[in-house]
Amino acid sequence: MRRLGTIKIWGLAALLLALNSAHASIERYAQLLQLYVHSDGVDYAGWKANAADREKLDQVVRWLSELTANSSPAQQKAHLINLYNAAMLQAVLEHYPIDSVRSIGLLPFSIFKRKFIRWQGASLSLDQIEKERLLKTFPDPRIHFAVNCASRSCPPLRNTPFNAGQLEQQLDEQTRLFAHSQAAVELDLANDSSAFSKLFKWYAADFAPDHPADYLNRYRTDLLPVHPHYDWIAYDWSLNVSSQQSTARKP
Repeated sequence: MRRLGTIKIWGLAALLLALNSAHASIERYAQLLQLYVHSDGVDYAGWKANAADREKLDQVVRWLSELTANSSPAQQKAHLINLYNAAMLQAVLEHYPIDSVRSIGLLPFSIFKRKFIRWQGASLSLDQIEKERLLKTFPDPRIHFAVNCASRSCPPLRNTPFNAGQLEQQLDEQTRLFAHSQAAVELDLANDSSAFSKLFKWYAADFAPDHPADYLNRYRTDLLPVHPHYDWIAYDWSLNVSSQQSTARKP
């Protein structure tokens, strides 16, 4: 009986240690995002110049890669979105300065195909995290506005981590922010026409059967006209570099 009690105590201690480690890691990630992510993009130059903060991001990615399979659906969803965004930031910083994520790897866009992210003992690509682990498991179009491809036409990177308790609110906020942006829609009132983000073209099955305007109107204060014929906005793959510089000092 005494041995059983000891085992329970050690188990509880291990659980508390894991919870403290998780809290510390997400707090560290939150601090990095607050420091380097701005409304117009990311201060990659400042982040690249700070070796200590690059190491902190590496630690965050390692922790995000170790989520156990018995987490709740909301925890897994938030965790995978954070892992995608943190891994993308890590990849950009590793290769910075660059003009676009298209230049990472031997072939254009190979950054999305390369299996460099650990997840539950497997090596996954960004595409696999987004399309297989997230969208297949959680068929929610708002995920497209939460994951960030480090490019100008991509929905903006949130400067706070996603978390299970606030996930619905956070996803709505991200979608609403994108719905009011020029990256989402361009109107030509003179010619009674409109153009939409290619996200609605590439992931048409995820938004079906909605017209792009109908979907965006759920999150807009001023409603868009629903033109029967519309075009697509040219996707800008240039790096989402912020004009703002952080106050972080080199270690």
